[in-house]
Amino acid sequence: MIGEIALAIEMGADAVDIGKTILPHPTLGGSIGMAAEVAHGSYTER
Repeated sequence: MIGEIALAIEMGADAVDIGKTILPHPTLGGSIGMAAEVAHGSYTER
């Protein structure tokens, strides 16, 4: 469940990096990616 966040912390990734990651949806990982895009202001409805 925390794989994406743990990897982001380990790599020093920010919300932009997480938002650019291709993640399956609807999953927790996809929700994390969407939240990162929203936080960065780059979310667009797909």
